[in-house]
Amino acid sequence: MKHYHPRQWALAACIAMACAVAPARGEIAEDRVLVVYNSASADGAALKDAYLAAHPGIPASNVLALNDASLLVADLSPADFVSKVRDPIRAFLSAAGYPDPSDIIAIVLIRPFPHRVLDSDNALVGDNPTAAGTEFLPPSSGGQGDATFASVDAELVLLWQDLYGGEAGDTMDSLSDDVIDNPYHQGVLPIDSYSRSSIATAKTFTNTSNVAWTLSGSGSTKLKPGDLYLVCRVDGATHAAAAASIARAQRIHASRGVARVILDEFDLSTGADLDDDALFATGDPFNAGDDYEETTAILLADGWDVRYDDMFDFISSSEEPSPLIAYASYGENHDLSGRGEDPPGTGTYISGFQFVPGAMFNTVESYNGRALNGLGTLFGQEQAADFIAAGGTFAIGMVFEPLSFSIPDNEFLFVNMLVRGMQWGEAAYTSLPVLSWQHVVLGDPLAWIGVLGDLDLDRDADLSDYALLSGCLRGPGFTSPPAGCPTALFDEADLDGDQDVDLADFAEFQRALDLF
Repeated sequence: MKHYHPRQWALAACIAMACAVAPARGEIAEDRVLVVYNSASADGAALKDAYLAAHPGIPASNVLALNDASLLVADLSPADFVSKVRDPIRAFLSAAGYPDPSDIIAIVLIRPFPHRVLDSDNALVGDNPTAAGTEFLPPSSGGQGDATFASVDAELVLLWQDLYGGEAGDTMDSLSDDVIDNPYHQGVLPIDSYSRSSIATAKTFTNTSNVAWTLSGSGSTKLKPGDLYLVCRVDGATHAAAAASIARAQRIHASRGVARVILDEFDLSTGADLDDDALFATGDPFNAGDDYEETTAILLADGWDVRYDDMFDFISSSEEPSPLIAYASYGENHDLSGRGEDPPGTGTYISGFQFVPGAMFNTVESYNGRALNGLGTLFGQEQAADFIAAGGTFAIGMVFEPLSFSIPDNEFLFVNMLVRGMQWGEAAYTSLPVLSWQHVVLGDPLAWIGVLGDLDLDRDADLSDYALLSGCLRGPGFTSPPAGCPTALFDEADLDGDQDVDLADFAEFQRALDLF
């Protein structure tokens, strides 16, 4: 086991400022978010209201109510997905006035909302790993090249592409078959760096080896990052858990010294490296490298506390008392073919860990996004929904069998959030190797993780923050703010968390300046 702990300094949760804060350059503005909910559900309407309260800059014109009791389910047929979800969203964005298709960058789906699209000719094949693999593999490998099962969310990413046109159960006869290359994968730039002017234009793809659609065409017919919607959902096992995740996602500050990252592989000396799997033997467009090792190196260089383990032991909550900002492991696959220790319990190992606001979850488990909308677990995999219930804020899960080559890359998921300052929706989609597949992204796409001492929320700690801190200085034991320092700012300036603002908080701020 390799365990890194470069610094110790305080953790402070940032709460709302008294004054409005303008978006940082490159930040997704609130008026570029489309909120979709089912008004047939009272819980859905209440959760929608909670999300809008957290983001008052989302205009009423950007809220779509699908009043449909038949959508209070987990699974949709392709026909129902098209007629009840895709087409109503298309019609909404095509109507006169704001927003139009290019105005929207992120789509937020509000619980309860279906999360799975069934296979077009073998409805539940995705729930059987062996059969799912056969459905996916090309005929040359004894398969069909006809896997159309996917998440609802993934199909909405490419809202304006006709994914199901021509689908008749044959090999790669429609874009819904197997996977589509993600042009934003491995990206490091904000999504609004890319033009969205051709988002509604049909794109051109190439059938590669009867298992993947890769990018072709040119100009407006070539799929680019600006042609995607960042589809995220506010969801969880319960209404209360989903609502709590909204609150945790607002104005997050995390300390590199206290908030730890766990990257827990199995014993690599005895078998394959699941976080380095590729679909193709050579020239694979989906493989970004040896993910856990590369993520560890980048985060360490940026001063984060990383616990990386490539040994037999599975790191259980009893072995890790530190609060976590990011959690990645092989989960219930940690003991695959005897390569590592079996996690404690059956799909319940996340219980007992401590998570700070902003904590992220990404595991190598096939069905870790299944247990939403009343569906249970399958094969004892830990669930993204359990992580949210345990105090987590962000997660990516898989609704059907995804195959290991498509697991999100922590090198972009964690690094883009913790090092490059991206928003959650951006970081999540830069981590996905493929589109039109099994991924669900849980959490507020607008959220980002700030640094300790960033009192003006401009994503750094500098002299302007020092001035704000100075204006809130009272001294030890004074738990109310001085004149001219709003209560919210006073609470935020309490960097060491002892309920006052004194010279000890200036010492913590100095550490922030030294690190950044």
